[in-house]
Amino acid sequence: MDEPEKVRGREDAASGREAGGAEEAGDGFQLVIHGKKKKRAASGQDCGTAGSGSGAGAGPVRALTREKGAAPAPGAKAKVPFHDPSIPRPQDVYKIRVDNYKPFEHVWLERSEDGTRRVHPLENLPVEQFVDRNVPDREPVKPADLEDTPFTLVQDHKGLTELAKKLKSVTEFAVDLEHNQYRSFQGLTCLMQISTRTEDFIVDTLKLRIYIGLYLQEPFKDPTKRKVMHGADRDIMWLQRDFHIYVCNLFDTGQASRVLQMERNSLEHLLLHFCGVTAKKEYQNADWRSRPLPDEMIKYAREDTHYLLYIYDLMRQRLQRESTFENDLLLEVHKRSNEICLQFYEKELLTDTSYLHIYGLQEHELDARQLAVVAALHEWRDRIARQEDESTGYILPNKALIEIAKQMPTDVGHLKRIVKSKYPYVESNLELIAYTVWNALEYSYAFEGIAEQLKKERLEQVALKSGQTSDEVTPLDADIDRSNFDSSDQSANVNVASGSRAGFMSEAALISSIHLEDKTQTMSSVKTSQTLLGQIRPVNKDVLSNNIHQQAIQDLSLTLKALKGNLASGGESNEQAGINVENFRSSVFPSRQLSGETASRT
Repeated sequence: MDEPEKVRGREDAASGREAGGAEEAGDGFQLVIHGKKKKRAASGQDCGTAGSGSGAGAGPVRALTREKGAAPAPGAKAKVPFHDPSIPRPQDVYKIRVDNYKPFEHVWLERSEDGTRRVHPLENLPVEQFVDRNVPDREPVKPADLEDTPFTLVQDHKGLTELAKKLKSVTEFAVDLEHNQYRSFQGLTCLMQISTRTEDFIVDTLKLRIYIGLYLQEPFKDPTKRKVMHGADRDIMWLQRDFHIYVCNLFDTGQASRVLQMERNSLEHLLLHFCGVTAKKEYQNADWRSRPLPDEMIKYAREDTHYLLYIYDLMRQRLQRESTFENDLLLEVHKRSNEICLQFYEKELLTDTSYLHIYGLQEHELDARQLAVVAALHEWRDRIARQEDESTGYILPNKALIEIAKQMPTDVGHLKRIVKSKYPYVESNLELIAYTVWNALEYSYAFEGIAEQLKKERLEQVALKSGQTSDEVTPLDADIDRSNFDSSDQSANVNVASGSRAGFMSEAALISSIHLEDKTQTMSSVKTSQTLLGQIRPVNKDVLSNNIHQQAIQDLSLTLKALKGNLASGGESNEQAGINVENFRSSVFPSRQLSGETASRT
């Protein structure tokens, strides 16, 4: 997948096409960034089939129009639904069970000699051994058209066994994944596309989820087999998370396009530039949980990898041709690809400052009371999302969360007028949410310093845009290099919450947790998160840690001292002061006071 393209889409979330489609669908999700590369138009093509489980699709995919039953306007393209509520949850159909609380364990990897960490199989392999300089001068052979290429839809053990055998016999293959993150907390890999020089395969990774790693771990790990992927940052994370697959010997065509300084880095551009293929966009945000797969979605998925080895051939020639003794472009691509592979998946963790990373938060001038509500609602939806294995965007999207915080409803009637019955889990927890808002307002003084700092950052941003600030000022939303960050990286993560999520932190832990722990997983020094839970705004970690959180620590320290000392000196016993401290703790996550109340699944 092309990560920079997704970043641009994320920045336009408020008014983007995907946002509009989601609002029309009535489920309130603002933006789904799980779409893949744009595909070429494929009119008149049929999916050829070969082998067991080969795929006749399920006919045309259902279109989503603005009015139920209404046909799209003449000349307009019907929208493909990003979320089809009629699709049963794969977790229920295929008995997929995940742990949304404990840290992710890379159990299939060997430990280091001192036993303190897991060792990636790529770690001890020199990158130079992956660089093939035997680049032929002749023009690479373009692959056959889709209808002339054998295709297998792998849906059973027999098909998976045959695929593993074929991968054992080749020296290179192209890979891509299709993903859905809207109806699960961490996300689900729905399809795996693989292409060799002569065949295309699509693996149903929902149906075969528990077997994928057993059958395919070896060819992906084999350093003698080259894997060609495009924009592989998040694919690498998903392979580890869902299948415990680790990749060695990757050539990322997205990184190659950057090294070659091409006009654009998307697969859409590479298909047009190298193959003369015009991409098709209808299925960019399709619901890949759909089963059986419609013909159009099969065709779309195949095109992700069908041309990728040919593009690799052409890019490798150009990299070799444009390299110099001082500037080895081919080696540089392999170094960058290696860095992507060496990332380790880490589960999203909730911290006391996670709410500051909500996408769009910095664009609103929220006071301390409103920020307190944001923090409380953010914790509530995270708890429910983990518990029910749903995305936070499905439980309560950012746009709605911020709107509730702005209006601060403390009664059910007011809250219902804001959410308009769009969100099932909100609808079934209206009283709890109204209480959560009320309780957050009681302790909003703890957020006064943070609100002031956010206001200062906004003013600095305005001044910077106007050219009126010095070069030393670094606003929260300053332009950053997004070319290489991994949107599945979980920023602002510190300690893991317990499985019950019911315990309180000590005063020291509460204060110290304000500090952000840098868990860099990509080549970028800027931390960001979007991936598994919905839209999160990119944040400059230096500014955030140096300004907002230092102020927050001071505010929280003073508040705790006041509760324990000043209040006690006014005639309050130590026991009473301790009760006030507990009340303050709960103001950060007030919904924990009603931890016995759970949301009902709809």
